Amino acid sequence: MTYARAVPVLSKTSLRDSTMFKKIPPYQLIGWGGSIILMLAVGYFYQLGDGRVSGFWLGFMSAVSFAVLLMVVLEVWRLVTDYQKGFLFPLRNATFFLTLLSLVGLPLIGIYAAATGQALEPATLLLLPVFIFLLVRNLFRVRIDSVSLEAKTGFRAATFVPLFEIERVTQTEQGVTIRTTGGKEIRLLRAFFFPAVWAKLTERLDRL
Repeated sequence: MTYARAVPVLSKTSLRDSTMFKKIPPYQLIGWGGSIILMLAVGYFYQLGDGRVSGFWLGFMSAVSFAVLLMVVLEVWRLVTDYQKGFLFPLRNATFFLTLLSLVGLPLIGIYAAATGQALEPATLLLLPVFIFLLVRNLFRVRIDSVSLEAKTGFRAATFVPLFEIERVTQTEQGVTIRTTGGKEIRLLRAFFFPAVWAKLTERLDRL
């Protein structure tokens, strides 16, 4: 089944304005920047150094770790909100189950360690938010809102397409192929989605 749509002529202004949607949200920049800083600092003090950390640097790394944790909370909140609004369509693969398991399991490990007195290593404790942040950001997913389609189906950067650039949507028993005016082609295989999610995704694509 193929759905074609009329595509407006794109002026230089519309092309320039469409790039605005590609800007990374500030909380994601904070998360990425904090993760890089924390990995470098932990690697220096606990791997290259002798493990001795002054009070200032320990406080600094703890603050950065907490900031990354807050960015994780914001990202998870955004994903949950997008799913409730019908914008988010997660893929059924290892990244989904690993992210779900980590979000549930890692806090339980922390509670168990605190309750039994078996404290985690400082380096491990500091890097836990980084690990969860990287997992959440690499979750394979398709997101369609009122202005754009974003598909992350691999470990590369997500493919971003403004809705007005979608030229044709072709649906078969195996999956969906989305073609754009710029020559991009996004293929979504039915086998990688939960049945209910796939039904909602195809219904949303029909309305483009």
